Amino acid sequence: MALFYILLLLLDTILATDKKQRLWQVNVPNLLFQFLRAVIFLSILSYLLSQVWGVDLSKVVGALGVGSLVMALALQDTLSNLVSGFLLIIESPFKVGDWIQIGNLQGEVIEINWRAVRLKTIDRDIIIIPNGNLGKENICNFTLLDPLHAIRLKMPFSYQDHPDLVRQTLREVALSVDGIRPHPLPQIDPQVYKNTYIEYEIRFFITNYSQFEAIEDLFWSRAYYAIRRNRLHVPFADKIEYKINEMPVNRNSTPEGLTEILRSQSLFTRLDHTSIQYLTQHTTVELFGIGEKIVVAGAFDQAFYILLSGQVLLSVNDQSGQKQEIAHIFEGDFLGEMVFFNNVEPSLVSATVIQTTSVISITPGAIAHLTQNYPKFALEMSQFIDERKKLIRLATESSVVPN
Repeated sequence: MALFYILLLLLDTILATDKKQRLWQVNVPNLLFQFLRAVIFLSILSYLLSQVWGVDLSKVVGALGVGSLVMALALQDTLSNLVSGFLLIIESPFKVGDWIQIGNLQGEVIEINWRAVRLKTIDRDIIIIPNGNLGKENICNFTLLDPLHAIRLKMPFSYQDHPDLVRQTLREVALSVDGIRPHPLPQIDPQVYKNTYIEYEIRFFITNYSQFEAIEDLFWSRAYYAIRRNRLHVPFADKIEYKINEMPVNRNSTPEGLTEILRSQSLFTRLDHTSIQYLTQHTTVELFGIGEKIVVAGAFDQAFYILLSGQVLLSVNDQSGQKQEIAHIFEGDFLGEMVFFNNVEPSLVSATVIQTTSVISITPGAIAHLTQNYPKFALEMSQFIDERKKLIRLATESSVVPN
């Protein structure tokens, strides 16, 4: 019996771990080993009493009958926890590492023992729940069988905004956030028609439940900038009254302000008044948040951008697929230069915002007009593109380690 006990301890140490570290290790509940050790201990004690000291165990059991009943009544909560612990092992509604909800409590299971289950919440607090209480509550397991978990958010939009544009904008935002799965595709559906707005439900899927708050935060942050760029409207509550004598005007959004901005750019110093006015009609000011990509390597540029403020990192993937930094660009620098090739060549670099960035965006049609009417401008841009290609080639070649 002693050898069996030692063997059990050895198996507990080698095979059973809180988290799998080796391929040959298995996830065996600690409560099972505790129960087996107790059985072996009682077996050894019974053997010593009956065979060594000659004690009649039937008389001992009879004498302890009434006492056992009293002890059982006194320890009913402890026994309830113990029985519930064994039922948890048999049914296995969750295991260590799962994210579960019990009543109003949510957390990651970090330990299951004979008396209680320990959870670590999203706030990194530890909650101890007696096993007896688990049998009285509904248990929701977020990670059992399928690691995918749906997040549902609500957002109102004005009746002026077309549902197709709302869907496209929010879906692109969701797909740009790390942690949101592209399959199944995020769903954006109008749910309720209110007096002054339409309420949309946004549903996307994640696999790392412990990061859901960070993923939601990043989604809301990216959505703010995307909503502004696409001129969507998030209405105010319909019972708030405002009295405004004069609406504030963003000068950068007026034709006069855009003309002034374009004239201040060194790229356009040779353009005449007519060309500047033409550009003004095809130019907008857009805002990008930290982490957003203005252009993506391998995709066609949608516009020509000139930075008004902020900071952007240009990067490219080398031959091994590793990200290589090309340069940091600031106010007055420009990107999206591959738009000059009219969707023939994709972008060579990715441009990621690292400080909130304001840009002027010029449509491809306006750029084509400039290249046709100002050959010198086209030549300057061609030389700039050649220089940027050299930087990219140097960055990718320098990252290759010779054999």
